[in-house]
Amino acid sequence: MKSPVIMKNFSLDTINNVFPNVDIMSPIGYFSIVRSRVSGDQLKAITDFIGEKELIARSIGTTSNLSKRYQTKRLSSAATDNLIDLLRVYIQAAKIYESIDLAKEWMRSSIPALGGEIPVNMIDSHSGREVVRQVLRRMEFGEYM
Repeated sequence: MKSPVIMKNFSLDTINNVFPNVDIMSPIGYFSIVRSRVSGDQLKAITDFIGEKELIARSIGTTSNLSKRYQTKRLSSAATDNLIDLLRVYIQAAKIYESIDLAKEWMRSSIPALGGEIPVNMIDSHSGREVVRQVLRRMEFGEYM
């Protein structure tokens, strides 16, 4: 059964609607999405939600126009894995800030805990997402503000 991604006064209905009956933040939900692979329509919805076309294109390994990928029946498992992992970082930040807009703002800011790096410039790779995810975890526990 699906557990919707809900924050105190904030809900990610868009993502819940894109992946009905799946908790994207659970390991099993994540695996389920990667196994079934993201459709072109789901890619478009995620792109609209995050708003970072170049970042998404890099993360799924495309150099061509991202809008052409919206016509794809299904992305590869590897591209889906990268895309959903990227989305999960945004959701993690949105949970902390209780706002996707504030999360996007944080993602575009120079972060001292990242040595002054800007998260959006780091999260197109697995290793970069892990570094950003670690900082977000610390923020959840009040280590960085």
